[in-house]
This record gives sequence, C-alpha cells and structure tokens, in this order.
Amino acid sequence: MTNIFSYGIGILTLGYLFFNRKPVRIITPGYNLVSPADGTVIGIKNNTIEIFIGVLDNHYQLAPYDGRVTSIFEPTKEYSVIELSTPLGYTTIERFAGDIARTITTSVKLNQYINKGDILGRILLGSHTSITIPPYLSIKVKPYQHILAGETIIAE
Repeated sequence: MTNIFSYGIGILTLGYLFFNRKPVRIITPGYNLVSPADGTVIGIKNNTIEIFIGVLDNHYQLAPYDGRVTSIFEPTKEYSVIELSTPLGYTTIERFAGDIARTITTSVKLNQYINKGDILGRILLGSHTSITIPPYLSIKVKPYQHILAGETIIAE
C-alpha cells in the first residue's frame, strides 16, 4: 500500500512540474506578431485568432510584440483581457481558464512597457486564448495548425 501511495505522489509531482514548465523560446524577430500561446488554432473570424491550449501545451502566455499594457480587465479569476498598444496597432489578448483549475495569473501591470516574448501570465491546465489583431495585418496561420508562443508568426 505504501508503494502505491509513493508512486501516486511521484506521478502527481511530475505532473505538477510538467504543467508548470517554462521552456526557453527563441523569439522570432521582425515586424510581425507572434503567437501569445502554445496550442492549436481552433478558429479565425475577422481579425481574431482563437487558440486552444491543450493539457500537453505550455500554459504561459507571451507578448506578441513590443508595446505598452493599456488595459487589464480581470472580472473573475477564470477570465482576463489584456490590451497592448504596439507599433503595429492595438492588440487584445483574451484568456479563458479551463473547467478543472479555473485560475489565471497575470504577470504584467497597467502602463508597463513589455518586449516581444515577455511573459503576460499563465493559465492553469486546459484553456483557451484569443488574440484580436489590427484589421490591416495579414493572418499567417490556418485552422488546426499547432503554434508556439513567441515563435510562430501569426500576422504581418
């Protein structure tokens, strides 16, 4: 019985470490927006890209471009909106927590200047992120494409 308990604690510890990992990313340079989240593109409507963050994806969200945080709206711990003013225009990142953990953390502050690839925050376990981009940019991703935060160019 002790072995089963020990294995269970070990598996839970490894799972916790896996879900809280923060991989090193080489941020894609250039005059483009990069993905704010790891995951799969589940929808593109008008100038909004929806990203499903699966259980095996990294759960940190990164800044898609250099800019200033102009608005943070967090009505609940399960939903957050961050608006950025960038040289490419205003960009909005919506974050929705999944049904299990239901917790979002935000690492940026209002009026803070951030660089492309800086951490915006994290969503615990399964979740969803949407990014709304300026309408004059060209979207470079397709539905069902797997993308990486900070590395995949989503718009130019």
